[in-house]
Amino acid sequence: MSSLENEIRTLSQWMDQEVEGYRRIIDALNKEAECLKKEEVDSLLKVVKTIEDDTTTLHRLQPPMEASLQRVFDALGKDVEKRSLSRLVNDLPPEHRARMRSYQHTLAELQERVRQMNERNKTFIREHVTFLSNLTSLMMRPVVENPCYPKTGHGCPAVSLPYTLNREV
Repeated sequence: MSSLENEIRTLSQWMDQEVEGYRRIIDALNKEAECLKKEEVDSLLKVVKTIEDDTTTLHRLQPPMEASLQRVFDALGKDVEKRSLSRLVNDLPPEHRARMRSYQHTLAELQERVRQMNERNKTFIREHVTFLSNLTSLMMRPVVENPCYPKTGHGCPAVSLPYTLNREV
């Protein structure tokens, strides 16, 4: 097996780990959404920790992946300024191009899916916090009764407030 094939195999192994990491994050983001909907705080905290751990793992994969990418370029004999996966796909021999293009496409899709799911969960949290804030504000705000005086000079009958909002319990 040639040096190029060895380096491509090694890079592929790193990329397999990255794909698996993104899939774990997607599963955890789905669990996070369920915990948010069911208001399961303890489970939510565990899921958030899982997401944090998987994200850290993905960050730790970057340096060895970049080093492997550099070695593939070196094995190709390409001395280019910007060494990226996109550039590599264009420079690879045809027998390896499809595989790397597939990785590139899969990773882009997974990253976009993670971004969308994260945004969805963030929006849900924001809306929930706003709802709770408004509810708390409504319950804590002092009730101000506006007196009204009809032409007879007698005050309007007092309207009984709901028990939860009546401060005179």
